[in-house]
Amino acid sequence: MEIDEIDIFSREYDLPLPGRRPIATLYNELSGLESWRDELRQARQQHWRELIPLSLDLPGDWSDRPLLLRALELGARYARAERSSAPWLAFPALLGALGVTRNVLPCLVPADKAWRLAPRDRAAIVPRYLKSLTRLAEDALEQLSAIEASRQAAARAIAAERRPGALGTLLARLMIAPLTTPREIAHALDLTLSGAGKLLARAAALDLVVEVSARQSWRVYLARDLATRYGFVAARRGRPPAPAASTPPIDDALARFDAEIAALDAQLARLGVTAPAD
Repeated sequence: MEIDEIDIFSREYDLPLPGRRPIATLYNELSGLESWRDELRQARQQHWRELIPLSLDLPGDWSDRPLLLRALELGARYARAERSSAPWLAFPALLGALGVTRNVLPCLVPADKAWRLAPRDRAAIVPRYLKSLTRLAEDALEQLSAIEASRQAAARAIAAERRPGALGTLLARLMIAPLTTPREIAHALDLTLSGAGKLLARAAALDLVVEVSARQSWRVYLARDLATRYGFVAARRGRPPAPAASTPPIDDALARFDAEIAALDAQLARLGVTAPAD
């Protein structure tokens, strides 16, 4: 059974979503997610041999091969020896250990079943792997752009509200917990259940969250960018709002202030007025 990303969100927050069946797998493949997440947080620099628990007979020209091709070969060998999801989950750390990426990027998990095969023409399948990695990287960049757009939309909404109240705190929490309920918000923000429901309804009216449970009680809300990604609502049409103009750096403002004070001191000196000592 294929497990979609939205199912992982639902499982992590223990909130069932409409139209989604409970995750059922023959093996408990999700049991390693928590340890994998902890390893990503630690981001300990490792040698690639620590990540591939195999005895490998490497070819003589191994050190001359491109780093990315070495990573693909190691991942494929690991996948043929280990039938679980461990080889795929180890791949982001493997890229970091080989120096392909500067940081460990959890988005680069090429879960390709063909890794467990040994094709005769390996050169023909390499472009497929490279295209897969490219798609994963591009998808991650799109997600980052969507997160930034949501942040800007939240900032504009708060600036336009005369009495934002707890709206800013709610939107900040949604950046780390995008799937939530009134009960969760009431507990996190120390509000009544009714107050949390009204706050989420207010955010929904501003199109910052989407109610995805389709029921009157026990409502579930999802951040707007993820609701679009998972097909709960249609994507916004038209040109996105222009980003807010950046404020000039404080150093420039201070420099202009110093120049104005210097000009004032020079004018007072011409008039014979001495500035008081500090």
